[in-house]
Amino acid sequence: MTPIKEDTTRNIIGGSNYVSGTVINALVNVIKLLMDAGQTVGSSIRRVVDHNVCPLK
Repeated sequence: MTPIKEDTTRNIIGGSNYVSGTVINALVNVIKLLMDAGQTVGSSIRRVVDHNVCPLK
């Protein structure tokens, strides 16, 4: 491995300017989580309105 001079290290540009697959996957998982939570809340509201809930005794 060859050593890099100090001047060369200042010109190195890193990182990315695009959305990676990992970021897209994380966003999809968040959307799925929100949809599942909405479905659960909606089902709970429907059961309460229809008086179709199990007693807690």
